[in-house]
Amino acid sequence: MPVELETFTDQLQAVRRVLDGADEALLGVAFVQQRGVNLIARQLAGVGTARLVATTVFGSTTSQGLEVACDIGLAVRVLNPPQGTFHPKLYLARHDDRIVAAVGSANLTSGLVANVEAVAVISGERSTPQLQALWQVGESWWSHRDAVDWSPELVSAPREVLDPALLDRIRAAVTDNAEILTLAERRPNYIADVTPDGVWVETRRSRAAAHPPQLVEAWMIQIAWEWLTSHGSLTNRLLVSSDGLNVKRSSFVCGLLARLPGVELVSRRPIELRLTEQPGRPGSQAES
Repeated sequence: MPVELETFTDQLQAVRRVLDGADEALLGVAFVQQRGVNLIARQLAGVGTARLVATTVFGSTTSQGLEVACDIGLAVRVLNPPQGTFHPKLYLARHDDRIVAAVGSANLTSGLVANVEAVAVISGERSTPQLQALWQVGESWWSHRDAVDWSPELVSAPREVLDPALLDRIRAAVTDNAEILTLAERRPNYIADVTPDGVWVETRRSRAAAHPPQLVEAWMIQIAWEWLTSHGSLTNRLLVSSDGLNVKRSSFVCGLLARLPGVELVSRRPIELRLTEQPGRPGSQAES
């Protein structure tokens, strides 16, 4: 029973390929964040039965990440063994009588698009001994005596926040002018506050209706910034697409990033940003 092996440096492409159209999925991934879950939300939503095992050690897994996974329909367990650390990056899927697995160093975070990783995709018939053994490893994590069903009341996890360097950069950029225009339509957004949780925004319509500011969450801004600093350019089309970064407040995020030093607006229709100077990675993804 032959096993097929492919190697990917585009880890998001590898994970999406494994999960797309699967009947069943079992993910054993150390760190989970909302911006990572959203990258594969479309694939996960189409899986018949999906389970996820993660850890909350090191504070790299966030409550939003686990919440969104549950909302999509995954059963979620947290494994924090008393000895050692749960630290795998294994994505398993069953497609009819075949098993496909992605094995590498890619956590379910923005590291899927921002880090330099290598992922091996292994596939073959479900009865192949090597793939059966790999699935059994995933099942052993799920049924581990220290694994518990996740809930915010039972297992705490930190909130997802802006990297401090990016937070400072945004604050400095909007101190003298808190109005952000969307790049295509030139519609104004008014920044009420910039906090670690994200940017609080009013529009002309919300002001007229006396509605409170709405939060553009940190994960939306963070993943857009990480893509831009890793790849050198960013389009609104990529940002908003479910096959891209899956950010729904993309017009505001693009307008905000265009305000930052070292970012150039290349085109308004379609919107494209380019990095003109490398600010350095905002924080470290070594544990994400």
